[in-house]
Amino acid sequence: MPLRRASSHDIPAIVALTEAAYLPNESIIGVPSLPRIADYRQVLAEHEVWLAESDGALDAVLVLEEEPAKFTLWSIAVAPAATGKKLGSMLMDFTEERARALGHDAVHLYTHARLSDRIGWYERLGYQITHYEDLPDRRLVHMRKSLQESAK
Repeated sequence: MPLRRASSHDIPAIVALTEAAYLPNESIIGVPSLPRIADYRQVLAEHEVWLAESDGALDAVLVLEEEPAKFTLWSIAVAPAATGKKLGSMLMDFTEERARALGHDAVHLYTHARLSDRIGWYERLGYQITHYEDLPDRRLVHMRKSLQESAK
């Protein structure tokens, strides 16, 4: 499935999909998910936002943050109606390809420490926990995958 870059015209659909994808996590983590409450005009201006679509519907949103020394998967969201299509895995592969294309040797991400299913999925994909970050209202798990190792 080809991805395309998002534009400002896509913001309402991005917000709706992100709401649907992240809201169920909030009963586990007890606070609003950071991607769900983000200002997507600002996100679009500061990050790469990629969309997966099929049959005229938005199936997934991928937000990548590139800094000179760090490439971060900022958000990955799949529409509930599109679950089971392996879009998450496809987006993770795309993330790693994009990082390599931009000259990075690793991908970083973070998630809430209570989302053990997500953490386990990332670990199965080769991500390792690097550290925890305690914020006033949540605890984040930071993870990293070396692309040098996965290229061997």
